[in-house]
Amino acid sequence: MQNFVICDATIGLPRLRAGGIEPTVADLLSEMGRLRVRKAIVRHRLCLDVGPYHGNQALMEEIEGQPDLLAAWAVTPDGRPPDFSPVSLVKAMLDDGVKAAWLAPKAHGFPPQPWCAGALYGALEEAAMPLLVAHDDLTGDDIDAIGRAFPRLRLILLECPRLGRNRNLYPLLERHENLFLCVAPPFSVHCGLRDLCRRFGAHRWVLGSGYPEAEGGAAIAGLMYAGLSDEDAAAIAHGNIERLLEEVRHDDR
Repeated sequence: MQNFVICDATIGLPRLRAGGIEPTVADLLSEMGRLRVRKAIVRHRLCLDVGPYHGNQALMEEIEGQPDLLAAWAVTPDGRPPDFSPVSLVKAMLDDGVKAAWLAPKAHGFPPQPWCAGALYGALEEAAMPLLVAHDDLTGDDIDAIGRAFPRLRLILLECPRLGRNRNLYPLLERHENLFLCVAPPFSVHCGLRDLCRRFGAHRWVLGSGYPEAEGGAAIAGLMYAGLSDEDAAAIAHGNIERLLEEVRHDDR
């Protein structure tokens, strides 16, 4: 298989540089070539270290002219200046061709519960835009509250750790059909992916590489050696995320 789409790449230098890592566009493209990754959803580190909307602007400038790099904007419940409207924010994303959002509630200082971020979730749900959130940024109660209030919101958990037959995630997956997991290097559960597919089908898992912190080949190897059918492996490798992005709606009314 040579058709992979990863959903969790981050470019931009951290405040404290370590280990010679240079997560630039050029380096990401080189890594994609090495792993035979066709496309990548990309975020920018400046969204965490400086500010979400400054980072989004830097992201768009740096990936300009790179059709294989798909932007995910950091979003906050209050929207962005000058109007501070989540609805206007999502419209601006769609106008710029952005089809994925990224929530970082701990870094940006807000509770992810619907009482705070509900207007944002509603705007994303209306557009059918996938929302990326790190596993450790949400509690099980957060996920359940979001899923109950906004059942059509496509919520993708990133950086899911090695937790075995997870007593937290499995009940949430049973309750919320639009909860998706990004299978990346931290998810190195023995027979874990096969069990997820057996219990819930293959349509709710997408692929990550952990770029730049992790060795992306680990996730690809985990998928390829999971003992799945070719159809299920292809769905996780690229088909599921391609479907989600294709279903994003742009209402011009």
